[in-house]
Amino acid sequence: MLTDKYKKLEELEKVVEFTYPGITLLIRDSNLGDLGSKYKVGMILKELGFTDASLRRGGMVTTHRLAILSNHYANMQAYEHDTNWGLCVLEAGSHFKVLDTCTRGDKTQIILLHLPEKGWEVFDTVATDIDQQVVAIVREGFEHCLDMPPISELSTQSWLSRCRYPIGMSESGEYFPLGEY
Repeated sequence: MLTDKYKKLEELEKVVEFTYPGITLLIRDSNLGDLGSKYKVGMILKELGFTDASLRRGGMVTTHRLAILSNHYANMQAYEHDTNWGLCVLEAGSHFKVLDTCTRGDKTQIILLHLPEKGWEVFDTVATDIDQQVVAIVREGFEHCLDMPPISELSTQSWLSRCRYPIGMSESGEYFPLGEY
């Protein structure tokens, strides 16, 4: 019995050690409307499609900012053709944990932790001290960005249409199943 506990603890440590080192903040701004209220701290979501986000941070022209923390995304900046989006793409079928929601005036930030493909399930029952430290840093950055002008390249119709969909749910607010699809 004790051996099983140690094995589970070792597995948990491996997953946590994979998730946090080298974590980067990616930004995805959109107008989610009422769907924004469906993101609850602690919930796990699965996105069926690829997820576009940006490495660039600035002010917002939208109502919602999905702040994605990830260390396993594809940096696609080298393949941009004069768009200067700071484009990054997260794999289809990615899982996310909602770490925080924060509203200032008419702007809301939702912090999502991009979970590893293997072992994401442990985050359904585990929260770490690291999460709270990261939330404090990302919230502070959000406050700072609210005083900045929007980045013109991330305010174009082309970019905004790439980011208009919510993560982890349909346009009508139905959560995608967490298992295989």
